[in-house]
Amino acid sequence: MDNHKPFSQELLNEIFKISPIKPDRVISRECGWLEFKESFGWASVPKYLRSLAAFANAKGGYIVFGIANRPHILKGIQGSNLQSFEDLDPEKMTSSLNEHFSPEIEWEVHQYELNGKAYGIFYVYESKNKPVVCRKDSGKELKEGDIYYRYRGRSERIKYSELHTILEQRREQEQRLWMRHVENIARIGVRESGIFDLKTGQVTGSGGSFLIDESMLSQLSFIKEGEFSEVKGKPALKLIGNLQTINSIPSAIIRKQIVKTKGIRIGDIVIGFLNQDPITEPLEFIKQICFEATAFLPVYYYINKSGLSLKEIIEILRSVVSRSNSKAKLIARIKDKTTQELKPSTSDKPGIRIKREYINQLIKHRVDPLIIDKNLEYCLQAIRTLSIEEVQTNNAYLRGLLKVWFNKHYSSVRGSLADNMRRAICWVDEVMYKEA
Repeated sequence: MDNHKPFSQELLNEIFKISPIKPDRVISRECGWLEFKESFGWASVPKYLRSLAAFANAKGGYIVFGIANRPHILKGIQGSNLQSFEDLDPEKMTSSLNEHFSPEIEWEVHQYELNGKAYGIFYVYESKNKPVVCRKDSGKELKEGDIYYRYRGRSERIKYSELHTILEQRREQEQRLWMRHVENIARIGVRESGIFDLKTGQVTGSGGSFLIDESMLSQLSFIKEGEFSEVKGKPALKLIGNLQTINSIPSAIIRKQIVKTKGIRIGDIVIGFLNQDPITEPLEFIKQICFEATAFLPVYYYINKSGLSLKEIIEILRSVVSRSNSKAKLIARIKDKTTQELKPSTSDKPGIRIKREYINQLIKHRVDPLIIDKNLEYCLQAIRTLSIEEVQTNNAYLRGLLKVWFNKHYSSVRGSLADNMRRAICWVDEVMYKEA
């Protein structure tokens, strides 16, 4: 997990890994960094706190609200549950964490929309000062003095081996810090060294002491070497920041807020193109293809909306961090300018004759939108044999047909029919928006 970007698209895709067989559920499993909750409510806050503390003592992790347990059905949080989550005061949650645990737990809150459903997400960072200890009872969930830890899909009281590891790591960390301090003091000199208390802002040493306001601590940086005073060549400490008197600086209050984002998946990419929707962030649609199971999705419409060249798009895609093969295939599609066009056949085989008949029906706008199975596959292949001029002339009609078929069949069909549907959509996209 990337602790600097806990809600990156790659991590959200990993959490919301949708089953290719049953699109109403995820195949992701609860584990050492992931927990699912079907709903959200303040009555269950002690359980959430317990899990957050367990994640903090391990490697950090997520609680996702809106996914049922066994099977992991994508329900979303709705009605009063959704209202409760949206009304969540992060400061109140932080106060509750600080009231029940020490040291402080660092966390973030997020609301994610996917396929029209809302999901709440808590992310907790791995604690830098383990172990996080419960300092107050709360019902059956929290007991004073307990230390909780994340074991695969469970948050439990810590076992000896994990606690021993945490204590050893803490001891080693403190030894490294002491060695670093001793080395700095030896280099500077004992008489010239002082102690800067990061909690109080007080600097003490043999030459006296002075105070720095707490709100200024984050604004200061120190030049360790090479800075000298202009008087008698004595070493000087250079403070970089807006120095003001202690009484003149107001306290800075940074409020944690719920950040809301909308997920992009195959349906959004396809329907956005077929509808010709106005797109505010076309690059996000292009990059999302790198995370999907297929690279054969409309892309040139979004490239056109981005205003960037193919070369610029390729460079952006190369920087996307994705384990899916779709990234390389998408770059190859764009770079090599491969096409989904099928050349018409002069064969007199029954299947070819059916395709030729569908070509005539497509041009005359007489295709039955209710066709299914093999006939639908023949018609999709017929779309791919239409010439550039024929696609351009019948563009709106073709997009309308493809939208009906995609909405009605794509989630339930597999194999060659789904593949032909994607490639037919790609061919229309290529004709209308691909650079010559």
